[in-house]
Amino acid sequence: MNADYLSTLPTIQEFFQINPEEELQEGTRLFLDAMTEVTFSDGEDVVSFGAGNEDGMYIILEGATVVLSREGKRINRLGAGDFIGELALMNDQPRGATVRAVGEVICANISKQLFEQVATANPKIYGSFMNMLYTKTTKLVTEQERIKSELAVATRIQEGCLEHDFTGFNQLKDVTVTACMRPAKEVGGDFYDVFRIDDTHLCFLIADVSGKGVPAALFMSMAKTHIKNYASLGLPLAEVASRANNQLCYKNEEGMFVTVFLCVLDVETGEVKFINAGHNRPFIMRGNGVFEMVQCKANLVFGMMEGVPYREQTLQLDKGDCIYLYTDGVTEAVNPQEELLGDAYLEDMLNRHKEQADSVDAFVESMYEEIDRFADGAEQADDITMVYLYRK
Repeated sequence: MNADYLSTLPTIQEFFQINPEEELQEGTRLFLDAMTEVTFSDGEDVVSFGAGNEDGMYIILEGATVVLSREGKRINRLGAGDFIGELALMNDQPRGATVRAVGEVICANISKQLFEQVATANPKIYGSFMNMLYTKTTKLVTEQERIKSELAVATRIQEGCLEHDFTGFNQLKDVTVTACMRPAKEVGGDFYDVFRIDDTHLCFLIADVSGKGVPAALFMSMAKTHIKNYASLGLPLAEVASRANNQLCYKNEEGMFVTVFLCVLDVETGEVKFINAGHNRPFIMRGNGVFEMVQCKANLVFGMMEGVPYREQTLQLDKGDCIYLYTDGVTEAVNPQEELLGDAYLEDMLNRHKEQADSVDAFVESMYEEIDRFADGAEQADDITMVYLYRK
């Protein structure tokens, strides 16, 4: 390979701290001159997980590759100018991932043995390479800190969008309510809302956006805003759902959607009007009975298709009745044996604590404790969100 050519590539200039206006440092020139050109065909592995690292380091000159985890899951994509396996020149660890060619890929390569030979002959090469690694690591740490800081801000913004103080709602006649979300990541896609429409009508809802992380949180914010804006007008729930859905379909190029269980309670009569937009069916307990899943029809999720009609349904909450809404992070919690918690186990959980039904905060806390016991240390894979209302 020609050092003069390689040194014109922007990523190599950044990697080796090359100033185009200055002459190449001797160590950098010798390093780049020692590289040879290799070609990989479509589907061929540049490096393979668990393989030795004697082939050293690659720089992609043309084409693209995918990075695959040990399980074969795609975790990244690398293209022209990106580096593969630079740490192989410094350690004896086997490859930690597979990098596979997508179409023909041309790389510059320096083997571990050749690097050691040229570095021994000219220590400046070793110094140049170490300086490059230090620069890259410093930038990586800085970038990670920036991302961490921005995620922390996003988390605080999301927390600020969710209601945490339910004191005002619990002063409504015959009603106590609470809600909680535990995100799986720094920011989540689940959300809930509780707000008054007027003196006698309380809106409460729970929802789950497709996907996770910042994209889901952004879509969550849009969905929450549209639903609250239309519901606050006192419109029929079917119209609230239709308008919110149409807004979320508009320019939804990423194809995101949200499941929603949307309710309006008449605090005087106990009538609950609701829309189920593809969400998990809630559980209800009447008086001194047992928790049972609400039997209701499901409509299409929000954000999937414009102009969809939504069906308003009703149920009755008399004094002493309660209703428990949740997202699939509850029923899809897993334990170390990779077993799902499931609907039946959730029903048992609810009924084990039905004596706490009139204490909304204690009841929800018990549900989270039950999930933690079931998970037994297994990593939380999805947001876990609950809304619980008791009519006194």
